[in-house]
Amino acid sequence: MTEEMAAAQRPLAPRPVTAPGGAASSQRAVERRAGTRRALGFTLYTSFLEAEAAWRRFETDAVGTGFQSYDWLAAWHASVGATEGIAPAILVMTLGDRPLMLAPLGIERRMGARCLVWLGGRMADYKGPLLARDFADRLPVGRFAALWPKIARALPKHDVVLFENQPARLGQLANPFVALGGELAADAGYLFTLPTEPEGVAARFRPETRRTDRVKERRLSEQGELTFRIAQTPTEARAMARAILDAKAAQLRAQGIVSIFEDESYRAAYLELASLPREDGLMHLQLAALTLDGEMISGSIAHVWHDRATLMVHVYDPRFAKLSPGRLHLLKLIRASIEANHTVYDLSVGHAAYKESFCDAPMPLFTLIEAATPWGIAASTALNARSGVRRAIKTNDRLMHWFRAARALLANRDVAGK
Repeated sequence: MTEEMAAAQRPLAPRPVTAPGGAASSQRAVERRAGTRRALGFTLYTSFLEAEAAWRRFETDAVGTGFQSYDWLAAWHASVGATEGIAPAILVMTLGDRPLMLAPLGIERRMGARCLVWLGGRMADYKGPLLARDFADRLPVGRFAALWPKIARALPKHDVVLFENQPARLGQLANPFVALGGELAADAGYLFTLPTEPEGVAARFRPETRRTDRVKERRLSEQGELTFRIAQTPTEARAMARAILDAKAAQLRAQGIVSIFEDESYRAAYLELASLPREDGLMHLQLAALTLDGEMISGSIAHVWHDRATLMVHVYDPRFAKLSPGRLHLLKLIRASIEANHTVYDLSVGHAAYKESFCDAPMPLFTLIEAATPWGIAASTALNARSGVRRAIKTNDRLMHWFRAARALLANRDVAGK
């Protein structure tokens, strides 16, 4: 086990969403004795519809991320996952008749093998379970790995375990799935604890940086009416979401990246999520735009879950790059989170210089790929090799520079060819 993995184990009213599946889907409950004083119970749900009541009830006070909220994953599966043939295998683990963990898993075919995966695909930056707040007290550290064979038998048959982008920690809890092993993922997460007052954020930066921020905002204001707004209604949120997704897709296309923001299935999921009303204890999207005379010069899509805001999509107009509209926008987002009494701001996965200026240290993510049957050996070997190449490129500045240059060159050739 690496030093990072060892450190990760140290303690420290429903909304309607169209969900796939129906009455024909099966539910099976499996009870196992696990060497503890009380019985561990496993309930497996094979449809979102069946899992909804238990899921919503548990997530109101669970520890995890908004990427594992019912609404987020139900919208993703209805628009994307079901089309891709991913079958839900949502496992609720109880101890002494009290919920201990909800693991939103699924079975996906890759390279001909049945892979056990976390639900969410490319729409879930972080993958993992929802945990009871007293998980560590009820299931001692290290016990989870010993129980995994029993847990795995309660799940559908699978050839490969493919657990990607698992955070080392979920809130103050160690992520128990990291104890199963694996390697550091290619990317890390970037998040930080919010101060109680906006001035606490300003104090992170040198006086020269704060002065530069003020000068740039004043120069933008001199060009027209500068307005920052967070969408207040589902109608406004959907309109803002379309504009932000369009802008982000165009930005990535110019870099030679074919993104999910151009895919109608993913766009449908984002628009469905943008339509959700805000309700305490449930995930909702936060759509925001910085406009100049009514024209968006920076936009963002974040989700808010409990006391945590996670920024997932952020884009700015390159015509104003010298005046840093993206940074000004982010500072206003953070101020809004502090005023809303959020305690954590998450800049999500992927390295960027600006993230390091806000976050003290990146949060490691872990990926586990291993065969569960002889049939899965070839597939797991190939998947591990591909993951290793990706990690090698993304963790080497020179290789990453060459990769981006080649991708941009190909994109420019495509544009010239048209």
